[in-house]
Amino acid sequence: MSQRWTHEQIADELIVLLPLLNRIVAGAVRRETGEETTMPQFRVLGLLAEAAQTSSALARRRRVSLQSMGELVQALVLRGWVERFPAPHDRRQQLLRLSELGRAKYALAQQQTMRSLLPLLAALRDDEIDAVQRALPALHRILTQDEGSPTDGTNETDNPGGVERA
Repeated sequence: MSQRWTHEQIADELIVLLPLLNRIVAGAVRRETGEETTMPQFRVLGLLAEAAQTSSALARRRRVSLQSMGELVQALVLRGWVERFPAPHDRRQQLLRLSELGRAKYALAQQQTMRSLLPLLAALRDDEIDAVQRALPALHRILTQDEGSPTDGTNETDNPGGVERA
């Protein structure tokens, strides 16, 4: 049996591995949605695919400034991928949701991402698949432990710079 890695060794491996995975996902997204689509935009589409949200809720979840989120959202609105509408609970607030075009673009990008990842996963041995399957829930838990409910617009955070579930 091999020696158990230290936390530092695991962190070193994640620092090397996650950008590689992010590059694969980003390439798949760009192939489907166009070169101008960024990973932060794709992640916002993913969050809005879950539920309509305010810009401030998205900014908290992504751990970015409201100004940065506003610019990102505006680019998606101009493309016709995101729509604004009055919040039913407070007409002064605006909620964001995917337009039909945005939902279609997001779904196609998700499919392209799967087509890119599945052959890589198919190259794993059964014992390696088992190890990944055991590790993913724990990684998901620690990387999203600060996230609030995506629908309530409060206490939402994200894992900047890392690979996220879209």
